[in-house]
Amino acid sequence: MDRDLASAVAAFRGVVAMLKRAKTYETMGLAAGVRLDQPESQVLVHLVDSGEPRRIGAIAQALQVESPHVTRTVTKLERQGLVERVRDPDDGRAWRIWLTPHGTEVAQVCNRINLELFESAMAGWPQEDRDGLTRLLGKLSAGMGALLAERLDRHNTASRNMT
Repeated sequence: MDRDLASAVAAFRGVVAMLKRAKTYETMGLAAGVRLDQPESQVLVHLVDSGEPRRIGAIAQALQVESPHVTRTVTKLERQGLVERVRDPDDGRAWRIWLTPHGTEVAQVCNRINLELFESAMAGWPQEDRDGLTRLLGKLSAGMGALLAERLDRHNTASRNMT
């Protein structure tokens, strides 16, 4: 394996581990005045970033998790008054998930906390480095998303064929 790539992967894992260990989702929830677990904060942020109501399956695909996990999370968020089900305009039998006004506020606070965290961590970085990181993380996210979606699709196909 390429030593530079191994170092980059280790650094990336380190950042992810630090974010999890710091329980940033709890900080976001506290700042917004609600209790959030990690999946709840991810769904809220995904919805506000998407800018439109989404079906459960689309949320699951975007977050790279199984639909039943999203269904449970959405149910919890509904009980907290943070999301609601709205009719799918393309299929009146189906539902999409959207943020309530309070859910929008909470999601925006989550995004603000994340931005402040990264701004603080990159304080003093030259703009060129910040721009480079943005560009490279975008490429990594797109490539990894496509790769994992393809693998998940193959896994699901193989699982269906086994039954």
